[in-house]
Amino acid sequence: MNTDHLRALAAAVDEGTFDAAADVLRISGSAFSQRIKALEKDAGQVLLTRTVPVGTTSAGDRMLRLARQVAVLEDETRRSLGQGTGGRTVLSVAVNADSMATWFVEVLRQAATWDDAVLQLHLEDQEHTHELLRSGTVIAAITEDPAPVSGCLSMELGAMDYHAVAASALLDRYRREDGSVDFGAVPVQDFGTRDNLQRSRLAAWQADQTGRGPSDAGAGRGGTGMAEAGPPRHQVPTVGGFNAAVAAGLGWGMIPAGQLPEGVLEGTHPDLVAIPELGQSRVALHWQRWSAGTEALDRLTAAVQQAARNMA
Repeated sequence: MNTDHLRALAAAVDEGTFDAAADVLRISGSAFSQRIKALEKDAGQVLLTRTVPVGTTSAGDRMLRLARQVAVLEDETRRSLGQGTGGRTVLSVAVNADSMATWFVEVLRQAATWDDAVLQLHLEDQEHTHELLRSGTVIAAITEDPAPVSGCLSMELGAMDYHAVAASALLDRYRREDGSVDFGAVPVQDFGTRDNLQRSRLAAWQADQTGRGPSDAGAGRGGTGMAEAGPPRHQVPTVGGFNAAVAAGLGWGMIPAGQLPEGVLEGTHPDLVAIPELGQSRVALHWQRWSAGTEALDRLTAAVQQAARNMA
């Protein structure tokens, strides 16, 4: 397949419109349209939806991944042959926010010394970063899913421990006469709409209260105090804001061990407490990357593996 046609496909998705993509590639709009039509004729399928922004069909998703791989490999090969334009290899990586705020910082320190590559980081929950890899948006990802995406390698990195934490004043407002807390009513904090850490711990607590399995617990029956709609759920989509909101008593949330203030687990913190009833979660993380390697991607992989040894 023609590499110029593949680059046109990626540009259309990245820029959102054919006109903007044509400007980036410094060609006319009609020339750009011809490249897309030629690629679709070669593939025998429609690859792009003519919407604003431009979207991909299912076939387009697969072709987009190929387009990005070809672009990276071609650019790096040209540079190695002395034919490059002096630009840097773009390493697009999906990272979960908690890794970004803790152990992944060491990767950034190493990347700061590289003069032939730039990082483009995409923040997403670790349960969903593999979707960005599958779509071709990124060339590597930190993910919960150990099963390698087609055309990728998967490597185990380690695990992050999360603890259920709340402001003691918040829990006191929901204590029953016997001193227990009705977690079916206590406000919850989620990092985003697809953050399942709190939901899974709450479901486990409810299952323990009712003697039913976690899959049954979500129905909100059994007299635990959990309304059918569940407790109030706040959403705070930054690591610093999430932790600050927990400390302020907005809701309880799962916080990585490496981000816990001193004294929380020991029970000596003046305001925050770990919640033994909700327990903790261990999230195993994996590094998935394109199997078609480049020197820059191999170097990034080594940096990630080294930094992950200090995961907490």
